Amino acid sequence: MKKLLSFIYILSIFFSYAQTHMEIDTVNHKKRKALIETYEAKYELINKSLKKKHKGKLRAKLMVFYDRGQKDFIKNIRKKRIIFDDRFQHYIDSLLQEIEKSNTVIKQENIRLFIARHNAPNALNYGDGTIILNLGLFKFLESEDQLVSVISHEIGHQLKDHVSKNMLNKASLIVSSAKRKKALEIKKQKYHSYEKAFTEIKKIIYTEGKEHRKQEMEADSIGYTVYNNTNFSKIEYINALKILGKLDTLTPFTLSKDIYKTIFNLPEQVFKDEWLKMEKFSQYDYSKYKAKINKDSIRSHPEITERIDKLLLEFKELNDSTSVSLKLKSSVFSTLKEIAIQEDIANLHYTEKYGLSVYLTLKKLQKDPTNKYYLAWVGKNFEQIYQAKKKYQLNRHIDRLVPNDQDESYQQYLSFIWNLRLNEIKNIANYYSTKTP
Repeated sequence: MKKLLSFIYILSIFFSYAQTHMEIDTVNHKKRKALIETYEAKYELINKSLKKKHKGKLRAKLMVFYDRGQKDFIKNIRKKRIIFDDRFQHYIDSLLQEIEKSNTVIKQENIRLFIARHNAPNALNYGDGTIILNLGLFKFLESEDQLVSVISHEIGHQLKDHVSKNMLNKASLIVSSAKRKKALEIKKQKYHSYEKAFTEIKKIIYTEGKEHRKQEMEADSIGYTVYNNTNFSKIEYINALKILGKLDTLTPFTLSKDIYKTIFNLPEQVFKDEWLKMEKFSQYDYSKYKAKINKDSIRSHPEITERIDKLLLEFKELNDSTSVSLKLKSSVFSTLKEIAIQEDIANLHYTEKYGLSVYLTLKKLQKDPTNKYYLAWVGKNFEQIYQAKKKYQLNRHIDRLVPNDQDESYQQYLSFIWNLRLNEIKNIANYYSTKTP
């Protein structure tokens, strides 16, 4: 719970109060259908090859892991979590072409880049040449050079074949009677949301412990070699890592109780003070609360400083802080960055984090309470909250109160949501559904 909330804190430093906003394209039915068909055919060939190469229990377990990753990617396409906006797709394709132009060996890997509607500044290599760049990278990184460095790092994983090796290691672990206890723990892993699915896929793709740290550093080194063959600034490879290292120093934001009365006092449903009633957590000291960045995006990697130190030791030229890019500053990156900044609320909605989406929306409405774009998202999210509550599935999309993991403001918000009755949620959804700009 705290993990996802941390991203909301970070996102609060980025505000756009435009009265109108055109969403990025994720709903192109024709493109989604074509991509699904392409990947289903691709996966069929991959699976046939695996079945020929492996046998028995090892093959069965290995196929389970591959199936998880494949279904995860197809699901993200169907759920409109993969972006089909030509402005973004053409741009990242052009970056890949520039990388390949200076690294001809990469073309043999059949790399394809996609952007996912996810706020975490993260990327994921599925092992078959498919690399996912989260939209959060555009928001948090500062330059095109830094984005290329992230792509290069993921290409490093591809060139070292880390994913297939890790799949095999995980499958071997499960069929090993000597490590049955660990195998049982792996078997218990389940998917309940996009965030958890993303985490579980990464657990399969990226190994744990010493081997994991070794592979991350290998990807850093190989990735830098790929990156260094281009005309991008050498030092930005380090700067991108430094940005990730700073993300866990941000503090949480606070919602004023007034915003609840401003937004939820409706003509046909007067605000009730009882909606804000909270449980008493007298033993919890909020002064000791400290926000932490989502471990899935940062701490799942070796310590950033450790990775940077190794790169500086291995590649002496990276110690030259005067290194500059031979390319002109990209205006395209800056434009896409501004677009991405406005998508944080929508990203949470598409990843079915409706409660967090509302929470961030209220934060923005504190500064701009009549913004039709934000008010429309209140309606969209409350409609989904209503449907979830009606099906007794609200806990899939709204966090429970956990005092040791949440600050007081967020607990107040969660209390408000859980205190609402079904008909009250529906009234809010109906009222704000008419606010579409």
